[in-house]
Order: sequence, then C-alpha cells, then structure tokens
Amino acid sequence: MTQPCFLDRENPPDRKVIEKSIGRETLPVWNDTLAYLEDTFQEYQAEVIFYNAQQGWGLRYRREAHQLCILFPQKGAFAAMITLNPAEEETAQGKIHFFNARIRQLLNQPSSLPHGRWLWMSLEDHTDFVGFRLLMEIKRQLKV
Repeated sequence: MTQPCFLDRENPPDRKVIEKSIGRETLPVWNDTLAYLEDTFQEYQAEVIFYNAQQGWGLRYRREAHQLCILFPQKGAFAAMITLNPAEEETAQGKIHFFNARIRQLLNQPSSLPHGRWLWMSLEDHTDFVGFRLLMEIKRQLKV
C-alpha cells in the first residue's frame, strides 16, 4: 500500500489537493468510487475526518453510529478501510474468486480481530474498484 500523504491534523485537505495527490491515472477510479457510494448508499453521510497520525485525513461514510468505509487519499492511489463482520467476511470468502489477486491476498490473510476483519485495500485501478464495489454490495445485502 502506498504511503498516506495528509498527516497534518491542523490542515485538512480540500478537493483540489486530494485530486492532485491521487493523480490523473487514478482520479477516474476515485470519482467512480465517490459516485458509486453517493448513488448506492444515499443514507450515509460523507465527512472528512482526521483518522489518526499514521493514516491522516480520510473521507468517512457513516449513518449514525454505523460506519460503511473510510477512503484515504494517497500519492497516486487511495486506500479504503472496510470493516467486515463475520457474516460479511464469510460471504466475501464464498465469492473470493470474483476478486482480483490483491484483494484475494488480503482476504486470505489471517485477521487480527476475533470476529470479522478490518480490510485495508489500495485502489489503484478499476479492477480494484470492482472488488471494492462487490464488498460494498455484500455489506448492503446483509445489512447486519
């Protein structure tokens, strides 16, 4: 995964700075991801948050206390942090052959959580976006 680039707690990035950091090659994936989340998960609010000193600023989608995902802009890419509960993880494992090699590798790593997992994935191209979208659809369908 690429390195986070917005680590200054006092300076939240604006849209133009984020887009410049992500870069022209990955910007269409970023825009498609935002459009997908806004269209599919309209009940979730997007908010820019300072996550922590290691990951920095991110765009969190949540509804009340339920977090859907957080997107972290990086240089030439962006990362998504998705929390999967046990049922969502089991469903994702059942569809593992639909994911690209990078996401399959992440899903095959042991989780540090006793139940479910935090999945940190880098989105660099549209094959990553397809996997991200499938994970979001699993979350939407199970609504657990």
